Parts: sequence; C-alpha cells; structure tokens
Amino acid sequence: MATARTLPVQNALQLQRARQRRRQTIVTAIALAIIIAAWLIGYANTGSSDAGPYVKNVLPGADRIETRRDLYVGYQGDTLVGYAQVGTASGYGGPVEVLVGIDPDGNITGAQIVGHKETPGFFRLIGRENFLAQFVGLSYKDPMQLGDDIDRVSGATFSAEGVARSIREAVRDLSTSELNASVPAEHRSIKFGIPEATLIALFVVSYFLHKTRRKNVKHYGRWAVMLTGIVVLGFLYNKPFTLSNVVSLLAGFWPDWQDNLYWFLLLGGIFSVTFIQGKNPYCSWFCPFGGVQEILGSFTGAKVYRPRSIYTKLQWAQRVLAFGAIVAGLALRMPGAASYEPFGTLFNLKGSWPQWVLLVLVMLASLVIYRPWCNYICPLGPVVDYVGEVRHWAKDAWKNGKARFSNKAS
Repeated sequence: MATARTLPVQNALQLQRARQRRRQTIVTAIALAIIIAAWLIGYANTGSSDAGPYVKNVLPGADRIETRRDLYVGYQGDTLVGYAQVGTASGYGGPVEVLVGIDPDGNITGAQIVGHKETPGFFRLIGRENFLAQFVGLSYKDPMQLGDDIDRVSGATFSAEGVARSIREAVRDLSTSELNASVPAEHRSIKFGIPEATLIALFVVSYFLHKTRRKNVKHYGRWAVMLTGIVVLGFLYNKPFTLSNVVSLLAGFWPDWQDNLYWFLLLGGIFSVTFIQGKNPYCSWFCPFGGVQEILGSFTGAKVYRPRSIYTKLQWAQRVLAFGAIVAGLALRMPGAASYEPFGTLFNLKGSWPQWVLLVLVMLASLVIYRPWCNYICPLGPVVDYVGEVRHWAKDAWKNGKARFSNKAS
C-alpha cells in the first residue's frame, strides 16, 4: 500500500512518463510526415532513362534508327536490322532498366543497362562476370532464367535477377507486339531452397526458445541459432537484412516474389513477429553481422557500454543517422544509396576501402564493447523499434476502444 510520502513520487514519475510519451508521439509523427514528403519528392522526380544513345550498341549494324514512342527500330540502309526496347524490373536496390535489341527472328542481338538504383559494387560483379553476354543469341522461346540457361552471379543474386527479368520482359513484349510471334507461356517455379528453409526454421526456433523458461535451453539454443545465421545467411549465401530492403519496401520497389521469396520471408518475418511478440527476433538472435560481433566479444569478455552521460545522445545519433539514410534513399529513389552497413564486405570479402576501414574498426571495437555496431550505429534497430512503437499504439487503441465499449454497454 502506498504511503503519503510515496504517492507524490509516483505521481511525478507518471507525469514524466506521460510527457515522454507525448514527445515521442510528436517526434514520430513529424518523422512520418518527413518520410512521406521524401517519398513524394522522389516519385515526382522519377523518370525513365534516355536509352537513345545506346540503341546502336544493342542493334549492331544499324546505321539508321527510327523512334516510335518507347520503341526503337534499326535499319541498315532500307533493310530492317531489328527492334529495341527498355525492360524494367526490381533488383536489390530498386528498378533496373535494360535496353534490349532483337533481330527479325526474335534473337537477342544485344543488351545494355541504361539505368539502375543499385550500388556500384553489385554491378561491378555483373560486369566482371560478363553477365549480359550470356543473353546474346537467345530468343523469346528460351526461359532466360538464372540457374537454368543463365549463370548466377555470386554475391549479386538480386541484382542479376532484376537484370534477367528486365531482359525477359522486353524480349517477350517486342516479340509479341512487333514480330506477332506466339510467345510460349512463362513457366516459373517458386524458388525455395536452403536459404528460405533456414530462415523459416530460425524464425520458428527463436520464437519458441524466447518463450521457454529453461535458461540452459535458451542459452545454448540461442548460440545454435546465431551460429546457423552466421554460416548460412552470412558466409554461404550473404543474405542479411539491410536498410536497402526497408527503403525498397517503402519506395514500392518490390521484387518478383517467385524469384525472391527470401526477401518477403525476411521482411515479413521480422515485422510480423516484432508486431505480434514485441521482440525483434532477427537482430538479437540470428543476424549474421551481430553474431560475428558477439563471438569476438565472447573471447575477450566485452561488456555493454552505456555511459549515463551520453547514452541517450548515442541512441538519438543512431536514430537520426538511420532516419537521414531512409529520407535520402526515398528522395533519390535509390535504396542502395541508403545502405551504409559493411555486411557484404565481411561475408563476401569485397568492398571499397571506406567499407574495409569501417569493418576493421567495428571488429576491433567488438573486442572491447558488446555488439558496438548493433547498439550504436546499425540503422535497423531504430527501424524495428518503430514497428514496436506502432504495436504499442495499436495495443493502446485496442484497450481504449474496449474500455469505451464496456462503458457504453454498462
């Protein structure tokens, strides 16, 4: 029972919490308004790339080009060389625009990327492996599927699939509209393999381990889950959760679900479990990058660093950094530009020198501080926290609605 002395203290704490909640609500509303404004700016500045200067590259031999809206027709003298058109599909960081040329028989004569929102690193991989050259000579009758008649690009699967789908759509559209060809139906299977199965298993296992009260089971189970995430999602397949995924989702650059089921399982799992359970299973249980930091810290006994004087400021700096990256990604319509995580550098050992410097600094800091990237820099923590905030609003609205209904009924 509260005494007369403790009641004023409790009332003061309740008032303080209420003020904090109001400030947090106001800040969240302002942030949402800015994000919407950035989305509108990016959408207003969206336009197709000018493919005209590249037409002769995909229609070799053409000395004259006629333009009919989005269609290019190439001639050598009076002889028809072929047709060219831009195909568009979503890759890892957003739309990929590929100019494709075909001859009068429906065979691909050339393909060139004329616009994209991907990071330069992904397209360096595609260029290094001469990915586009594989399509030359194929026709609208060929499947043009990764892993079938087109080789995959290790470390750039999403980007490669975006390019392949852009080419498929352009070739099929040209063959139908200009050649009056009977294009065979596109038989597409859902790509479900080891990464997708592992991801589902990790979500399920971490959910039940989180609920168990047996400390040893939870402790060793969490380490098993974390190591699986590092090996499978990190080093074997290099498929971590990045800020580019979030910005792509917000910008509406959703990849094709049959070819990118992993993408939907990852984002859907994180947001739905966080909303239902109130806990983020990915970051704390099986994020590959977080797991590597935790393993390094376990060798030296790294501790959580939360100095009272600056901890709140560090949290706000992390939120502002994540928020600025999201706003920039939406305003520029370039999700790849929003991602500043060094995940790929660690798991595929490829990256620019700033990424290598950042990675080395984080790894060294992990020997002293428990998960320094996760706690003070990673943009995904604030994003998932926002989902938790929406969950809190929904619960409050549900409780208030039930209370009003009960009062009216009584």
